[in-house]
Amino acid sequence: MWQREQPGDPMPEWLDLKALTGYACVSERTLREWIHRPENPLPAVRVGTKLLVRRTSFDQWLENHMLKSVDVGCMVDEILAGVAGPN
Repeated sequence: MWQREQPGDPMPEWLDLKALTGYACVSERTLREWIHRPENPLPAVRVGTKLLVRRTSFDQWLENHMLKSVDVGCMVDEILAGVAGPN
């Protein structure tokens, strides 16, 4: 659904890659790689020669790629149990 910018919004809803690099703290090259990924690319639109990304779409896309926490202690225990063999 199309949303109009609110007067108090500090940043526009649609960002070009230069603005998105500042927002996301990643390089333009990284953004282009994410946009052109074969699987689950970052949603973007081309307007003339410019690529635009909706800020809320970027936020959602990034949330969906959050790293899951790993219990390293459990992994070490499993590895050590495998090395030690059955008691």
